Amino acid sequence: MTASLRIALVLVFAAGPLTGQQLELRFVDVGQGDAVIIRQGGKTALVDAGSSGEITLQLRGLGLDTIDLAVASHNHADHIGGMATVLTQFVVRYYLDNGVPHTTATYQRTIQAVAASGAQYLRPTARTIGLGSASLRVIPPPPGAGDQNNGSVGLLVEFGDFRTLLTGDSELPELEYWLRYDSVPRVQVVKVAHHGSWNGTSPAWVERTRPAVAVISVGARNAYGHPSAQAVSQWEAAGARVYRTDRDGSVVVFANRDGTFVVTTERAPATGTIALRGYPADAEPAARPAEGPAARACCRVCTRGRACGNTCISRSYRCRQPAGCACDARP
Repeated sequence: MTASLRIALVLVFAAGPLTGQQLELRFVDVGQGDAVIIRQGGKTALVDAGSSGEITLQLRGLGLDTIDLAVASHNHADHIGGMATVLTQFVVRYYLDNGVPHTTATYQRTIQAVAASGAQYLRPTARTIGLGSASLRVIPPPPGAGDQNNGSVGLLVEFGDFRTLLTGDSELPELEYWLRYDSVPRVQVVKVAHHGSWNGTSPAWVERTRPAVAVISVGARNAYGHPSAQAVSQWEAAGARVYRTDRDGSVVVFANRDGTFVVTTERAPATGTIALRGYPADAEPAARPAEGPAARACCRVCTRGRACGNTCISRSYRCRQPAGCACDARP
């Protein structure tokens, strides 16, 4: 873990990874459901698929035709509703779920699609799966779990010094089990469990993970009252920047091996102030955001290529973004 982690709140929604050497995490706005696209080194993982086949539009929009690993955190319809369509329309090499069967027609269609697709089925055992230069550590559900939510399979995504944690719809019993029996590290980004429900966040979980960014995948005006104001305040009180797909649209993280990362959102305004804030080390006080109009700060030094808005591009490409916080390392 680096002693200082800068977060650039980028005001341009990127369509693809900044460079082939970065990790991309795309928390897709699928309404009241979950879907996360992970890309690194030309490899792709899909964690959950929302409640319908609309996720395929996002995948095709990224130019994808192959999913190297598809993961169903658990077998509720708002997480696997689009999975059968993905398995039918894309090449899926491996499929992993929580190993807890369900009685619904959605689950039956999904399992049949897995069998028909030729994807190799993986059980949710403690294992590490490579994705390009990134690794996905599988955090198994508690033994004998029969409840889908508390039988969610967790994933710790690691890329050099960068870490993010995905935990499906885990509720307090499963989170407490992991805190007691598994190795849950501090991470930079957390996908808040159970759509920000009050029973998907605890003070102990927040204290253990202590992320700089917390992402809540949730539908606007949903019938469940998600996210809970209590859960949101717990993450914010710990210093996390909270993003919500119902307000921000899809949320995309581009991470570097040194632990630095950039966050972009689908609905960010076209212009505005780019906020930078430090990510405190364990023994250091949190940095205070600058007050008032901030002077232009460099959020990314382009040692290769050249600056374009808030990102770096090849020198052979034409920049079509307004001036931002990226800086050229050389003229």
